[in-house]
Amino acid sequence: MPTVRRWLMFTLGLALALAACSGSPSAEEYFGGLESATTALDGELDAIEAEFNGGLLEIDFEGSGAETALIDLFQGSISSTAASFRTLVAGLEELEPPDAVAASHADAVAAGRRVLASFEERSAELASIDELADIDAYAQSLADTGARSRFVESCRELQVQAERAGIAVDLGC
Repeated sequence: MPTVRRWLMFTLGLALALAACSGSPSAEEYFGGLESATTALDGELDAIEAEFNGGLLEIDFEGSGAETALIDLFQGSISSTAASFRTLVAGLEELEPPDAVAASHADAVAAGRRVLASFEERSAELASIDELADIDAYAQSLADTGARSRFVESCRELQVQAERAGIAVDLGC
């Protein structure tokens, strides 16, 4: 009987040790990974904006192809932004949050998915834009979903939680 008890105690101890080693990441690791993901998104969005602004400078607004060039530039910018959000959402899905922020993390992932869905749901609309007026309508329909503002709110909540935990990160919300 003592052998069985020792074996059970050993097995329990081993299981607890393995669980401690393979447990969820620390809050510092999680928020560091989250900061890396949001920083990468910010960098990509800055590059997209710079490319858009550079493209504007190259358009001959007095020429006959100005409207088409502007529409193409806009479509490319929105498509690139959607791809950047796709990368961000995939990165968020890969992060394993500590239990203390699991609900907020899940909210941020869901909000990121809604942003991505709003781009994807309007991809045919984006591709069919052939007049400048359609750009305004598209931009307004994208803003009306509220998906981006919800994503920003969820990011800010995670930023607050990091600050409460004494973790110095800048999530760029």
